Amino acid sequence: PGSRLEPVAATRVRYRRTELRDGDTAWGGGAGHPPVTSGDLLEVELMLTSKNDYDYLVFEDPKPAGCEPVEVRSGARWGELCSNMELRDEKVAFFVSWLGKGDHTIRYRLRAESPGTFHTLPTRGWAMYAPELKCNADELRLSVKDREP
Repeated sequence: PGSRLEPVAATRVRYRRTELRDGDTAWGGGAGHPPVTSGDLLEVELMLTSKNDYDYLVFEDPKPAGCEPVEVRSGARWGELCSNMELRDEKVAFFVSWLGKGDHTIRYRLRAESPGTFHTLPTRGWAMYAPELKCNADELRLSVKDREP
């Protein structure tokens, strides 16, 4: 205390990434997967494969019930594939001004908040000015176990 500065040990936060597959249960984990408990961080990866160059696309990813995004503000995202992200009550929307040919990934984080078994509805995508261009993904079931005190 006072005028003396003391060194503080810097701690580095580390995460363990485990792929969640459809039908994995929190309490069984399946194939060596640890359980998902309320309070855990989930990183969502939207993997996009484009056979052509496209511009002005929207991708809407419905949130599973019981999960909320970690980010709290909508707005511009610099240095990433999507130019803007909107957090809505039931989904997270990503706006891509230009998508080049090839494979791309959009990532964001959710926090599991409520225990239960939830369905994540398919992600939908479309071109804003070419309504005939559409895509969608698969549904995923997610089970969350209540955190033990």
